[in-house]
Order: sequence, then structure tokens, then C-alpha cells
Amino acid sequence: MRRFVVFTLVLVISLFAFADLIDEIRARGVLRVGQDAGYMPLYGTDEKGNRIGFEVDLAKKMAEILGVKLEFVVVNWDGIIPALISGKFDIIFSGMTITPERALKVDFTDPYLTVGQTVLYNTKKFSSSPMYSELKNVKGLKIAVQLGTTGDEAARRLFPNAKIFAFDTMDEAAYQVASGRADIMVVDSIFAQFMAKKYNVLAVSEELLTKENLGIAIKRGNLEFLHWLNTFIRWAKTTGLVDKLKDKWGISAE
Repeated sequence: MRRFVVFTLVLVISLFAFADLIDEIRARGVLRVGQDAGYMPLYGTDEKGNRIGFEVDLAKKMAEILGVKLEFVVVNWDGIIPALISGKFDIIFSGMTITPERALKVDFTDPYLTVGQTVLYNTKKFSSSPMYSELKNVKGLKIAVQLGTTGDEAARRLFPNAKIFAFDTMDEAAYQVASGRADIMVVDSIFAQFMAKKYNVLAVSEELLTKENLGIAIKRGNLEFLHWLNTFIRWAKTTGLVDKLKDKWGISAE
């Protein structure tokens, strides 16, 4: 009997805890969003220092519905999950791929976009779109990646004989290819397309190396907030908001 009472008490306390995060955000009056420096067209900073991009617009709508202000907390990508867990922000809305390894540390929402890793290459080094079957046999292939990303993981797994150079930001890694210091970059297809428009010397491979779902991450155990976020994502898709923002930011993804 005592065990049943203790179990019931723990369950009740847990249920209150689940409601705490969304209640805390509304009481605080601020939704804190964790991102790294930039991953356009999903998120980045304009010349005036304002955050812009597809995910930024979605986050603004989220804050509007919650009736709170929006605050972006920018950290290095390799430390973004520890920063979430330590309470520096409420959600990671930062082009994060849903993986089983990450799901051991955080809870993910339903996917809001489906993308894939692809190859961003320098057209001065490759006269035509290089295919994986060709690239995997190139000796001394230099690959730029962003540290700790699924592009980093895919490059090391798919190109075991290549030289991998990891950088703190996607922009730094892409610049290595544009300047000729690296041969290719393994990166999300959305960012690859954006960089190919920014640098005339860059182009995107015609094939995807992987297929990945992007989700919002929160601290584990906040089930009420997770349910609300999933509801928001479904609403944003069914009302056409996601498609509208994809068109606005030139995003080609599912």
C-alpha cells in the first residue's frame, strides 16, 4: 500500500513538472531559442544584427501565439545540447537532425522539414557534378564540415580515406571550398543550395548522400510543452505557413 501511495505521489509531482516549462515560459514572458551563428536560409543575422530566416519566422509566430517575447541565444554548435540541458534556453530550433543518439539526451518534436546531406563542390576542381561513387575513391580528398553536425558524421562514415577539416560554423566550412582550400563540403542540402547562390564558384551535387528529418529539441520530460510544439508544427503545415515560408526563403525540401 505504501509503495502505491509513493508511486502515486511521484506520478502527481511528475505531471506538475511536465506542465512547468510551458507555464514558466508564459510567466517569464520570454521564449528563449538556442541556435548557432548561422545556417541560412534557416537562420542567420542580417547587416543590422537582426536574426532572420525560415526558422526565425516560425519561432516569431510561436512566440506570438504563446503571448511572449522572443530571445535568441547563440552558442557554438558542438555545445548546443549541453547548453539546452543546463537551462540556457528553452528550445533548440536550429536545423537539428533527429537522431537516436541525440534523442538519448533531449526530446524531439515531430519533423518540420526533411532534408539530406549532399556535396557542395568547387566547379574549378570538378567540371561536372561529382557522384559519390567517384569521390569515395579520390585519394587525399579534402572535405570541410561543421564540427559535430550530421554532415561531419556522414563525411567520416562515407569517406574514410579523406582528410576531414572541421570548423565551428557552416560559413567557415563553405568558404574553405569556395577558396579552394577544400575540395568539397558535406552539408545539408538546404545550406548547400544557399551557398551555391552566394558563391559563383560553388555548385551542389545532383545526389543526396543521406535523408534526414529536422526537429525542435527540448529538455527531456516536458511532455506538455512537447505536445504543444507538435500541435504548432501540425498547425503550421496544415495552414500553409510552412510552405509560405519555404517559398519566401527559397527552400527546396519536403
